[in-house]
Amino acid sequence: MSLNKKIFITFFISVTALLCITLYLIDTQAEQHEIKRIIADLDAAQFQFQHDLEAEQKQIQTLTRVITADQKFRSFLAQIKDNFYPFVEEIGKDTDADFVFMLDDESAVRALYSLNGHSKPPMENNFSSFAVQTSLDSGVMSSKMVSLTEGLYSSHFIPLKENLNDEYAVGLIVVCNQINDGWVAKLLSKNNLLQTVFFNGRHVVAKNTSPEMASAVLSHQPDIRENGIFSWNNERYIAKQVLFEQQNQQAGYILSANLDQALRTFKQLQHQVILIGGGILLLGALLFMLISQRITRPLRLITKGTLEIKQGNYRHRIDYQNSDEVGQLAAAFNVMASDLQEKELIRSTFNKYVDPAIVSELLSQPEKLRLGGERKQQTVLFSDIAGFTEFSEKLPAEALIKILNDYLSAMTSEISQQHGILDKFIGDAIMAFWSPQLCNGHHANYACQSALAMQKKLCMLRPHWAAKGGPEINVRIGIATGEMIVGNIGSEQARSYTCIGDKVNYSSRLESLNKHYGTQIMIDRQTGAEITGFIIRELDTVRVKGREAGETIYELIGEANEVDDTRLETISRYQHALALYRNADFAEAAQILSTLSADGPSRTLLKRCNDLQQNTPESWDGIHSMLDK
Repeated sequence: MSLNKKIFITFFISVTALLCITLYLIDTQAEQHEIKRIIADLDAAQFQFQHDLEAEQKQIQTLTRVITADQKFRSFLAQIKDNFYPFVEEIGKDTDADFVFMLDDESAVRALYSLNGHSKPPMENNFSSFAVQTSLDSGVMSSKMVSLTEGLYSSHFIPLKENLNDEYAVGLIVVCNQINDGWVAKLLSKNNLLQTVFFNGRHVVAKNTSPEMASAVLSHQPDIRENGIFSWNNERYIAKQVLFEQQNQQAGYILSANLDQALRTFKQLQHQVILIGGGILLLGALLFMLISQRITRPLRLITKGTLEIKQGNYRHRIDYQNSDEVGQLAAAFNVMASDLQEKELIRSTFNKYVDPAIVSELLSQPEKLRLGGERKQQTVLFSDIAGFTEFSEKLPAEALIKILNDYLSAMTSEISQQHGILDKFIGDAIMAFWSPQLCNGHHANYACQSALAMQKKLCMLRPHWAAKGGPEINVRIGIATGEMIVGNIGSEQARSYTCIGDKVNYSSRLESLNKHYGTQIMIDRQTGAEITGFIIRELDTVRVKGREAGETIYELIGEANEVDDTRLETISRYQHALALYRNADFAEAAQILSTLSADGPSRTLLKRCNDLQQNTPESWDGIHSMLDK
């Protein structure tokens, strides 16, 4: 995915996420806020209704009490025992009541006033529901909501007393207002934004909303009581039910408000946010297309330059000059490319003179260019052409150089393929070593693998040289493993990255010993102990020039899967003869060795056994001393 797309996707996701979070907060937080506000409004409406209802009750009680306490009224009350209508009419008109009753001390109706002229009000025969006897006995004014089958009534009870200080009443004035739509509109004039439904049982008795809405509110009473919310016509309502008396579950009123209608303002705000967010997203996309080109163009140049460097084109430079961060990056890239070009020039030049592995190590660790060395446990190889001096004198110089270059190139290739480091050429001789860091610790194995590969390669080249009249070239190889000093050795004027030490000298001696035993590859004891997967033969224990102690030497035969049974039988018989030789049983050893006349080491050891039979030494330790190289 290109950087342009990544930046655009990041921008798009960021703006979209911000937009979604904003819409989510508006939706959830606004809804929670509106629910709390509506609940508060419902509580306030309930409080206001109770306050206004109590105020109405007090007003009616006060007016009625003033009229009944008037001296004129009391005089007529004492003189006239039958016609009380003028008085109840006066009370009804002053209080705007629907009905006014005057009852005697036995709860019998003595006078009746009806606002609409009804001769028989619905509640006339239901005064038992009004609990008028309690008011007669107590002589205390009271007000209550009375629930009858015919409807719901706001009723007020004012006792009539012969003496104002009496504690009992001789009659009762009952002032009633029927709860209907007009009464609700009058009493709830300050809260006309809320839907209010008064109910009596399963019937709506008053409302300030449509009949359908009122019926829906009443039908959702269970949801309102349990959750305080209901749905109607795909809209949600917050509602609160209030009972006039807790012991009477049949009468009360329900206040409700449309939640979705209250949220419409916020929905409009959400739409505006979507439009503004979409506009910002579109404008941002246009700006992004303009700005991203200025950002990504130099980055594409740097990417192209990186690929060029990866492919080895160190001459590539980025043509971008600016003072911003990308310009600084381009300048740093060009400096890096110059340094790599210079190092590659050094590498390509020195690869012709020094092993590439050494060049790579010196480039990665320039401090090793200083004179000095370090001790390492590694393996070193020496190889030399047998009889080189003899045939070099017979060949023209040009032909000799051509053959020698072919030979050295082929041998060097085999060494490099086995992770070896070419140390130097000494005429026709080759010195190479294997560092543990490059061989994962298997330096002895790689050295032996390289020696066998060199001999195989030589077998392939001999027919080619012979076809051109060249000599038959045979190579002797010596391999030793142990501690040696590796580093930059020489003077300030001339130095060489090489290895020195006793094991280096010993590998050279092993290479020379091959000519005495008729072998091609000879290794020391430590190499033999470290390698796996090879067949080796213990040749002898010798005391080479410059060493006091005897050293066991071995011949590297080949890889385990390449040595045939005949060769293995020869090796076994030789080992038996070698054991007899070391035990000074020269005759028995010679008898075995005489049957192995085709084997070079057997011929060498047979000749020695024959000489020792004629000149038996006084003391014998089984170690053969080599007086020359």
